[in-house]
Amino acid sequence: MEKWIDLKNKEASMKQDKSVIKTDAEITGLLDGELDALRSFCTIKISKMRPQLVSKQANGGKSRKLQYGFTAKKPETSDLSCIVPDRLINRIRLKNIRETVKQVTEAPIHESSVCPDCQKKKAELAKITFLRRKKMLMESALIQEKLEEQIYSGDVLTLIGEALRSFPKPSEDPRNLWQRLKGQKM
Repeated sequence: MEKWIDLKNKEASMKQDKSVIKTDAEITGLLDGELDALRSFCTIKISKMRPQLVSKQANGGKSRKLQYGFTAKKPETSDLSCIVPDRLINRIRLKNIRETVKQVTEAPIHESSVCPDCQKKKAELAKITFLRRKKMLMESALIQEKLEEQIYSGDVLTLIGEALRSFPKPSEDPRNLWQRLKGQKM
């Protein structure tokens, strides 16, 4: 009799579980194939977790600690054999893309034309650029002037012309010339 009651309770709990799954499917909008794939995925994961739970309970709930606080865990090769349906993966990717687009569109856009800090920085950069250009123009003008001076003063004909300026002109009076030469005695 007790077994009969236990079986009845199990059937009732299974019916409740199925009704919960149906409501979940209705809420999330899963198709039948997706729902079956999700069920199989979850049952595989749960069946893999049960032995771990049993082994933890047998060890007293303590896991072996490694250096730096990492816990030891045996690598499971059965995780790789679990297949997730492509539809489910594509649906998750689509949700992620939609969420990313939503976050990008809701993010505030910084307008540098209105921001006072940006305007100050822009003015400072414009001033630096202006000063740099003016400095370059002045330096180039100074260099050009020095080059012209060097060309004009370094030319042989210019040097001869400067020397000839100090010589007396043939049209000058010779008496004035002698007086000037006597006055410049070296």
